[in-house]
Amino acid sequence: MRFRALCGGLFAVGLWLFGPAVQAATVLFVSAKDSPSPPSAWAWRPSESYSEPAKITDRAGRVLYGFWATLLRGRVPPPDGDTPLETACRKPNGRADVVVALGWEVARIVARECDRPLLAVQVTHRQWISGFDAPSLAPRTALYLEADPRRHLPLIRAFLPQARRIGLLTPPDLPDWLPRLREAARAAGFELAEIPAGSDQEAVRALRVHLAGLEAVLLPPDSRLINEWSLKPLLLMTARQGIPMFGGLTARYVEAGVMAAAIADEASLLDQIRALVADLARGKAPAPVYPATVRVAVNPTVARHLNLSDEAIERARAIPSRP
Repeated sequence: MRFRALCGGLFAVGLWLFGPAVQAATVLFVSAKDSPSPPSAWAWRPSESYSEPAKITDRAGRVLYGFWATLLRGRVPPPDGDTPLETACRKPNGRADVVVALGWEVARIVARECDRPLLAVQVTHRQWISGFDAPSLAPRTALYLEADPRRHLPLIRAFLPQARRIGLLTPPDLPDWLPRLREAARAAGFELAEIPAGSDQEAVRALRVHLAGLEAVLLPPDSRLINEWSLKPLLLMTARQGIPMFGGLTARYVEAGVMAAAIADEASLLDQIRALVADLARGKAPAPVYPATVRVAVNPTVARHLNLSDEAIERARAIPSRP
């Protein structure tokens, strides 16, 4: 089953190689989907074991999917068929040391119904800072879905060596990534033209007004401004003016028409997941982190439409995966 392959892979590449303080950890992995596509590099080690996937239901009756994994020699006890989430958090052998939730909605459900340390993966910075319904004594942290916004700046420079003025739609609050992006833009020789917007509709109107004089547009990692509704008109107006657009949470943005973006290298996330789970299993609450390793996604059709050379594409793809 593809879900089993993903789950096996996620914990496989040394996920449970803890220090002496954690001799073995039982981890419950929970997803809203039973068949996501696993990277082929994810594989189990001989010392690791995992249960068969099982359906897990929350208090409202919503069906999730999960399995248990451990470093203990021997097999994890098999699940007893469909299981309530509250029960699943305490199995096998009494309780899960850590729960790994894939996606924000699953993380919110787990936070409500499990009193165990929580690692949320594939959640955006914006989702994470919106918070949970209630605080918890158990530690929680996240590995963000998107790359640090600063990782897009070398990409813009690779495509546009002479560019200076970059447009950036900014949300009404002051996200903690914005001051760091401002500083990095100045250091890279860019003038960051901030365009305030309070919603997706305002984002479209505001960019239309401020488009003149921009040499590139960088999308903010904020779904209040950039989403399925607003992305298409933003792409159309920048394409008509010959202005390249960069950024986006995932490769899907590039597939939709964004010229290029730095996105998380999923296979390399395992090193970070390993360290975060190790801390959580020891009762620590590490700070949420962006993916440390990224890869460059490029839409060559868009690049050529904007008369950018193959050499520019190659420069972008040659950007180091780590800062």
